[in-house]
Amino acid sequence: MGGERDAASAVLASDCRRPESEPSHLPDDLRHCKFPNKTDQFGTAPWTRKLVNNPYEPGCWDRTSYCAPFECFPQCRYNVEYQNMITYWAPFRPGKRKVMVFQYGKVASTAIVRGLKLYAGITAAHVHTADHAKQWLAGRHVDLPVEQQGFALSEEWSLRSGDACTIITATRSHFSRDVSEYFENILQVNHPYGYHPRGVQRHEDRAPRTGETRWTQASVVRLGQENISALVEDYRAQHSIVLAFYAKWFTRQFKAATGLDVLSQPFDLQQHHSWIQGSRCSALVLRSEDSKFWPDIIAKYFDGFKMPRSNAAGNKWYSGVYSAFKTHLQYSVSEMREMCATETERHFYREEESSPCKW
Repeated sequence: MGGERDAASAVLASDCRRPESEPSHLPDDLRHCKFPNKTDQFGTAPWTRKLVNNPYEPGCWDRTSYCAPFECFPQCRYNVEYQNMITYWAPFRPGKRKVMVFQYGKVASTAIVRGLKLYAGITAAHVHTADHAKQWLAGRHVDLPVEQQGFALSEEWSLRSGDACTIITATRSHFSRDVSEYFENILQVNHPYGYHPRGVQRHEDRAPRTGETRWTQASVVRLGQENISALVEDYRAQHSIVLAFYAKWFTRQFKAATGLDVLSQPFDLQQHHSWIQGSRCSALVLRSEDSKFWPDIIAKYFDGFKMPRSNAAGNKWYSGVYSAFKTHLQYSVSEMREMCATETERHFYREEESSPCKW
């Protein structure tokens, strides 16, 4: 019996082993291995028990195994979910077509980055700031946290001379997006929505004083059940501060970094996207509200693209509170005017019959 188990293990090991003629790609700037066993950050899903190395550090992986960063087991080779995770984390050899996904958050951009890598074989930089965009455009290493990027991004995928360059950007109406951003950042002390103290307008975070405590997931959920008005008051206190940053985002952030003016031509409501031609890079401009059309639109520009589902609020710890909050929130006339004055609402939404800004 022991001999049979040993034989089965040998067959399994050989099934996971890469031939010497097919080594995995490892860029020079990803050869470090600082936290080889840091796997606890990926939660408690069943697949995490199969991890043997940190998925965000391919320099730690067993480069002779098809299953890395997982241990060798049958499903890693034949299960689509495991293969997608391995493909998403693994470094790819760069081609001559480079892509940057550059937009503000909460517009389903993570799904675009995942779809490009899993199905189109393109490793896209996923940036939210002009500084990171400029790094990518200059061919330098992009200082993105791996948690934001989703995988270790090599400098090999920054823009180089002779590369074809596409920048994908997307927008979302403030009337649906802003509450989503609030809950995504409600506990982040480096974001205005997470600043302490609560319920008053604040331009920076300060440490809690005697008798004060920071909000936690548990306290936010409790407020959602017992005092939803406190959450609405806190959101309203900060909303105008956050909105001021986004009011001219496409001019101050996107155009300033890329030189492309997405506001220079009307958004094509019939085609559900616009294409802005530039001398060095061109931009594909999308709206989150049209995401059901994204697979076909993006596939026209990137063969093989498919749209995976990603980052849905219904899967978040705050999903119940989020739903109750949206039901309770009613914007004032002055708040609506402030939102309607943004570049986002004026350029991408005001012409629609259903727009709250069509007046």
